[in-house]
Amino acid sequence: MKNITYLFAITLLIVSCTKKTNKDRAIDLVKSKYESSDQKLNFEAANLDSLYNISPKAYADSAKRGFELDSTLAVLESEIEHLPQQESDSVGLVSAALTKRRYQLLELAKTKPQFLGWKLSGVKIEGVKRETISFNFDKEITEIVE
Repeated sequence: MKNITYLFAITLLIVSCTKKTNKDRAIDLVKSKYESSDQKLNFEAANLDSLYNISPKAYADSAKRGFELDSTLAVLESEIEHLPQQESDSVGLVSAALTKRRYQLLELAKTKPQFLGWKLSGVKIEGVKRETISFNFDKEITEIVE
């Protein structure tokens, strides 16, 4: 029984070590596309990043700024009531501008981050200085998409 357990553990280790990463699969797709080309590609500095319609960080920042604007607008609205007409009009203009920005942030917040696919960037063409190219892939990294 111990032999079977050891054999299973060794098989699992070999399979897990030979399993390709997403980056490896993306590089293999690019290599297959360029195998008949004269161009040689260098993948040393290549990075694989996920693509979203809006980045999760931008979405979170938008929500945070929106809440901060809500607080600022509440303070301004409470101050307007106690000001003379001319000052009230000035603060009202600022409040209107902030309200417009708040609505823009609300529209952005309606757009939830959606995963679109992958991007392999930083691929260099050998013999060409400072030029890098990028490739976009579908969600499963089965094909290069434009």
